[in-house]
Amino acid sequence: MTTSLNPQLVTAMQQAGMAMGRGQWPQAEYHYRQAIMLAPADPVLPIGLGHVLRQMQRPAEAKAQFTIAARLAPGSADARYGLGLACQDMMDMAGAEDAYRAALARNSGMLPAALGLATVCNYTNRPDETLALLENVSAPDARVGAAIEQARGTAYILKEQHEAALARFERALALEPRYAEAAHSRAIAQQYLGREEEALAGLRQVVKDNPANLMAHHNLNQLLYRLRRDDEFLRSYDEAAAKLPGMPHLALAKAALLVRSERHAEALALFEQTLKQTPGDPMVLQGMAVAQLKLQQVDAAIASYEAGLKRLPQDVNMLTGVAAAYLIAREPKKAEAAAQRALQVAPVDQTGLCLLGTAWRLMEEGREHDLLRYDDFIQVFDLEPPPGFSDMAAFCGELDQWLGTQHRDEREHIDQSLRGGTQTAGDLLRPGRHVLLDGLRQRIEEAVRLYISRLPQGPRHPFLGRRGRDIGFAGSWSSRLKDRGFHANHIHPAGWISSALYLALPETVENTSTQEGWIKFGEPGYDVGLKDPVRRTVQPRVGRLVLFPSYTWHGTIPFHAPQDRTTIAFDAVPAA
Repeated sequence: MTTSLNPQLVTAMQQAGMAMGRGQWPQAEYHYRQAIMLAPADPVLPIGLGHVLRQMQRPAEAKAQFTIAARLAPGSADARYGLGLACQDMMDMAGAEDAYRAALARNSGMLPAALGLATVCNYTNRPDETLALLENVSAPDARVGAAIEQARGTAYILKEQHEAALARFERALALEPRYAEAAHSRAIAQQYLGREEEALAGLRQVVKDNPANLMAHHNLNQLLYRLRRDDEFLRSYDEAAAKLPGMPHLALAKAALLVRSERHAEALALFEQTLKQTPGDPMVLQGMAVAQLKLQQVDAAIASYEAGLKRLPQDVNMLTGVAAAYLIAREPKKAEAAAQRALQVAPVDQTGLCLLGTAWRLMEEGREHDLLRYDDFIQVFDLEPPPGFSDMAAFCGELDQWLGTQHRDEREHIDQSLRGGTQTAGDLLRPGRHVLLDGLRQRIEEAVRLYISRLPQGPRHPFLGRRGRDIGFAGSWSSRLKDRGFHANHIHPAGWISSALYLALPETVENTSTQEGWIKFGEPGYDVGLKDPVRRTVQPRVGRLVLFPSYTWHGTIPFHAPQDRTTIAFDAVPAA
């Protein structure tokens, strides 16, 4: 509460309150600042101003005000809670967690702070902490109750307990029927449970009610693409644009999906149209550059990237993008410089390392070999069967049969390297997902640890120097390729050690002349003028695991056969 009865201060506070009630945030800001001038030691005022600044999408300034309030009132839980919200707005999850914990230390019953902390725990993939935080919590009203159920449901999604998650989202919607986030999350849970038609209906409703919800648009159109609903694919963006004319983010999101669905000319036209609305926008310029490269407009793509880098000179995606464009333009020295700039910002960026190696290869100076070491870093392990199985073929056959229940889509995800097949959703090797996978994970972990033990020491090497005390997994999935299917050449940006484990194979992999269905290494994902681009190939065998650095170009030689090619892949990362 304010400590002064100064009439001017009282008037300023009343004016600020009325402006907030009408959603007039600039006026509220003005009156709060007038009040702070009259009572600079009152902590309530910067807290109020901080919340106003958050509404105006100015989180850094809001954070400064909450920090002032915390300094003026060290015991204030409200100041720490506001600080947590501002940090969360800025995607500073560590700062948000510290602030929420500080608020709870001052007021253990502060439910908004507990909810904020639960959100951070979910975001940082700690669902068990979320559930512990919200255990036995009672909500004062339906709105807060719905938020608690939403946080719990999200935790269960992270734990891949989708039935439990769905039940929580249903409870949230029973409390708050128009709770858009819960409706969106319910559709995601339904999708995981194979209830695609219900998921589609839910996502359609979410974007109808909130046409500006870009994540819902994205998930809806991803699902439509995988189910081959081509007549409806991308329609939601056009319908939303008719309701919200002049919203460039809708056009930008649609154009990105046009690129991924290989409709490059349409994408470029939309990017160019959007750039007229938002001149110099670096994200639009980056999208334009990608489309221009796909259309072989290499000089134009480089110009777009360079214009974007004037606005965002340290943007890693922009730097690696222009490096790729320079490689296609046969300018490896410029590509090397751009990749090195990206690695200065993000030293273990896998795309930057990949492009640096490609540039060195084009320069023919020998430096590529130390970075890639195809003979040493690509290793093959023929796994022993897990307990309960006498041979690996029997195990792989049974696992492949179960995986058939998980490959439910009609075609690949729109943003994956896979062509002519499907990929599973979720973290396949999560403990407890299936007894067969638990046994397999044990064999995989043994092989990865053996692989690491075989590697030489090299603390300054970008691959060798990342060793930790243990390993974790950044993701795991199954891919199933059909006749004429393949993986386009790619890398794994989120990994350290990547993999391919073969469960079922077409007969054509036995042909050592054509090498159909084999994994290949070293060939870039675009034409950079190499005569013999493939550095190494490995023949698949049922039960064979191939491990390699995540920044190594790899893909699949297409095969022609009636049998499917089923694999499991994962990205291993260092753990402390």
